[in-house]
Amino acid sequence: MATTEQILEDAKKLGKLIKEHPAAQKMDKAVEALQADIDSQRLANDYNRMAQTIAEKEQQGQPVEVDEKHKMAELHKQIIMNKVLSDLQMAQMDYSDLMRKIDTAMSGEIAPEPTAPPADDQNDSGESPIIQ
Repeated sequence: MATTEQILEDAKKLGKLIKEHPAAQKMDKAVEALQADIDSQRLANDYNRMAQTIAEKEQQGQPVEVDEKHKMAELHKQIIMNKVLSDLQMAQMDYSDLMRKIDTAMSGEIAPEPTAPPADDQNDSGESPIIQ
């Protein structure tokens, strides 16, 4: 039986392996590039603010103005054309995919073994064996 200490030690090893993976390294570089680019940060913040404003209006049943929709579309277009943000989005997708694969692998190992389906709980008279 594994101890908590063994599990934590192996978790640290897994963390180091993840850090060395190309997807994690790509993510680190993309974050560093964003931190170094004020214009890309501003664009991402503007987009997130506009998205939040529109979501709040929709949630409250208020109409979203045409100019807000146009502004959102323009910001979205600028984000797509921004190399720093596009690279970050691709890195995030690759990293998320890696983490999903890791989670699936771990879940497969800790999931309980399949058991046989439960036996029919009815006796010959058709009544439940518990309630008679």
